[in-house]
Amino acid sequence: MKLIALLEELEQHIENSRRIPLTSKLVVEGDQLLDYLDQIREALPNEIEEARRIFQEQEKMMKAAKRDAEQLVEETRVHITRMVDNHEVNRLAQEQAEKIIAEARQLAKEIREGANEYADEILKNIESIFEQVAASTERNMSTVKRGREELNRNRRSSDD
Repeated sequence: MKLIALLEELEQHIENSRRIPLTSKLVVEGDQLLDYLDQIREALPNEIEEARRIFQEQEKMMKAAKRDAEQLVEETRVHITRMVDNHEVNRLAQEQAEKIIAEARQLAKEIREGANEYADEILKNIESIFEQVAASTERNMSTVKRGREELNRNRRSSDD
């Protein structure tokens, strides 16, 4: 995922930045940080679009499973109607239809559960990415704020 790679590059850039002697402050190029943030903003819609595409695929799978189940139910009904003439055959057909319907419902349920689990995993991954972006942004903002504070202190002490 491009977003994770960008965050790792940004972190690497910050870690490799020059340190101000005798402090924990870093000298970070503002333009470079802004460039990373722009690239991250550009990557986010792609990650979101990927999640949307996966969700749409899940919906298609569920609709196809429902169509298949409905077709199976309809085929079973047609089959039962043809066998109405004989009571024993009718009873057997009814049992078979119920079995097929139960199997179709179970299959649809399993497909739906699998699709939901898949979508949940994708959404969990996206949530993790957003959490990483938020944490990285918070760290970066803190670093920038500390740098500005240090600059202001230096500016004030040089004015004195």
